Amino acid sequence: MTQSDPTVRSQELGDELRTLREANALSLVDAARRIDASGSKLSRIETGISAPSAEDVSGLLVLYGVNGEKRRELLALARESERRGWWQRNHPGFAERQRTLVSLEAKADSIVNFEPIVVPGLLQTGEYTRAIMRDSGVVPEPQIEARMVTRLHRHAVLRREHPPKLLAVMDELVLKRPIGGPEVLRRQIEYLLEACTMPNVTIRIVPNDGRAHAGVDGAFTVLRRSGMSAVIFAETLTSCLFLEDKAEIETYEYVLRTLSERALDQRGSIALMADLARRLDSEESGT
Repeated sequence: MTQSDPTVRSQELGDELRTLREANALSLVDAARRIDASGSKLSRIETGISAPSAEDVSGLLVLYGVNGEKRRELLALARESERRGWWQRNHPGFAERQRTLVSLEAKADSIVNFEPIVVPGLLQTGEYTRAIMRDSGVVPEPQIEARMVTRLHRHAVLRREHPPKLLAVMDELVLKRPIGGPEVLRRQIEYLLEACTMPNVTIRIVPNDGRAHAGVDGAFTVLRRSGMSAVIFAETLTSCLFLEDKAEIETYEYVLRTLSERALDQRGSIALMADLARRLDSEESGT
């Protein structure tokens, strides 16, 4: 790991340590002094720029009163903080699995999300998200509302003062899959049209021309932060995958280029979505 290119693990560890320090009402200088370090060193650790030693992290955890499973988890993260690529299999809860993604989205300058099946999470309406979870049958009913709220909280990143740029690329079939029924789909498409008025949001649709395209292997997100390597995010039912290897990143960037060659531009995508919304509205009204 170089000082300009932190790993996902080092950023996660830094976020956790900063949250713990703030919860203990300690300044950077005060906390650093207690482990015989400088404030600048602790700042680099908290931003993920420097990989900390297990001894430094151990000292901080004692200072912050952290023990038990949480202590073991953070010390393991410290020992692996220079490793690139992270298959998160030890986060059983949905909110825990989303934590690293939310953090990376908050730091990103640009986000590119390709989706072949459903609307990208950052652009889903609440009722659409709820319908996905309910119709799929894989989310227990008591967990649906909490998961929906967790996902909707991610939307705030697009409306903050200095938001990342979002490019959402979707297969046309996403817009024709009536998740939640025609009314829910129509309102979802109308929300996408509204999102297109935001200066930091671009939506491009890959038309259904009957041919396979480069995105047939599934959804993924590319997160970029100025001066750092991109991170690829992919999700399964039970785990999250963060790819940082240069060759893997190049493969996904190639896929994005080929998808972009096939996709309609934003103007064409807006026209397609508006037409679909009108058709759904007409079907609802029976005209």
